[in-house]
Amino acid sequence: MQTSRSIDEDAETLPPTATLRFRHSQGSLGLSRHGSIRPGGLLLVEYDPARLTSGGNAPTSSTEILCHVRFQPVGQTHSESILEHHAPVMGAGVSPYPAPLEVPVPVGTTEVELWFERRGPAGTTAWDSRYGQNYTFDVSGEGLPIPKRSVEARPESLIDLSKIRVVEDTAAKEEAGRGTSVRTLLAVHALTGDAAAAADTWADVHVFDAAGELIHAGSAALKQPKGNGDPALRVWEDEVYQGSGGGSGMGVWSRPDAHTVQYRLYCQLRGRVFTDGVLHQFEVPADADAGRDPDGE
Repeated sequence: MQTSRSIDEDAETLPPTATLRFRHSQGSLGLSRHGSIRPGGLLLVEYDPARLTSGGNAPTSSTEILCHVRFQPVGQTHSESILEHHAPVMGAGVSPYPAPLEVPVPVGTTEVELWFERRGPAGTTAWDSRYGQNYTFDVSGEGLPIPKRSVEARPESLIDLSKIRVVEDTAAKEEAGRGTSVRTLLAVHALTGDAAAAADTWADVHVFDAAGELIHAGSAALKQPKGNGDPALRVWEDEVYQGSGGGSGMGVWSRPDAHTVQYRLYCQLRGRVFTDGVLHQFEVPADADAGRDPDGE
């Protein structure tokens, strides 16, 4: 006798799916990630063939584009075409169209590499492999993967939550308006332990792309907001990275999609630097999910 299952129960058993999108883009890698790559989950690859065709034109009927995937440290590899070929019509060649590739992520995977190969009648004619380094993505069983070039703690800092602590923080994206860029925003509200002596309060900030590559590093100065009754409060609410933008006759510029925002918090009291000792990290959506196409279209 079979027992019935609810739709919600079936949904809970579905493996997590992450999508990697490779767009044809001038001036940036054209890469975005949607969701986290998990061991035992699924990886969906969407690839624009114009990245590997002459002049960004549609691939010919004799062209094949392969996606190569390697899972580390298990060593498992997978290669498959990302083109769907039509049957010829009246003897004429018909351009193939892109087809998403779905591949399971083996249990035990901590990193996945991808690269792409264009083949023609004469063999391999081009590669798309991040200049020979391959596109590499961290894989984590839970939480957010920690990029290799994360914000390091300042060696002179002392951990003391009575001197500095976060009370509220968040990161987000917004499109500032037509003809402007996608902005990555960070908001941090912190309390200092000695408001009268606090000379400086700041955050060291890193921003990473979909592959965990560092695309921006800087510092953000937290200030006491005007008209606030708490003299110990320090606030930063502003942009930390400007992404792709343009349009409406003002030109288009492409920059890598921001996907991860990190910061470490500090304050200086009487000549000594204090921190809460926490690497704060947020995931932000791809530019396309923030309300615009990352190529400005």
